[in-house]
Amino acid sequence: MTFVSANTAQIFVGASLILAMVTVPLMANTVMGQDPTTGALWLLRMTIFIPIGAVVGGMLLIWIQTRWVMLGGLLIGSLGLFLMATWNLEVTNIELTTHLVISGFGYGVVISPILTAALSAAHNDYWATAASWVVVMRMLGMTLGLSALSAWGVSSFEMATSEIPFPMPEIGQSVPEFERLLSDYSGQVKVAGLAIFHSFFKFAAICLIIALVPTLFISKPNEDS
Repeated sequence: MTFVSANTAQIFVGASLILAMVTVPLMANTVMGQDPTTGALWLLRMTIFIPIGAVVGGMLLIWIQTRWVMLGGLLIGSLGLFLMATWNLEVTNIELTTHLVISGFGYGVVISPILTAALSAAHNDYWATAASWVVVMRMLGMTLGLSALSAWGVSSFEMATSEIPFPMPEIGQSVPEFERLLSDYSGQVKVAGLAIFHSFFKFAAICLIIALVPTLFISKPNEDS
């Protein structure tokens, strides 16, 4: 049961991770109006704390049961993602960095307990196979998450922007007036895009919350029957 639970949780963690990793730079380069380098640096603020969280999670396993370390990491990660879902066009650099650090740290904390749970439930002769399954489940989750992001994101954006009328130049209309209408249209499109990116972050957070359920079924080593 522990092996299945750990891998099930890993699927949701993988889906959540790819949603966050794709959304952060995409959001920066579109509605936020940042260049690709800035988008990459935003993402780096999250990913650089994943290995740090992994080390901390591994150290916590010395004193705390695997299940509780995992629960803590999942809750921390979901908190960071929900905070990221509150970003607006005027989000400050401090807020942005803090939220990215929290989510990245949470993603890192769950790495060690998931692998530990899977290995503890497998016989010594099958540790390599058990470890490979953990990696496969994360990749499966990332694949499913990316597929959902592509399909859902495109359809949501099309639906949101289809309700925004594109301004067409009219006879007798002044250039400043037409430019104002174009600016209003651009602003409405940004608002629609921002709402979609918010939904991506919320969905990523929900994936981590769902992962809490299989985590509850992870037992101590040698407890699994």
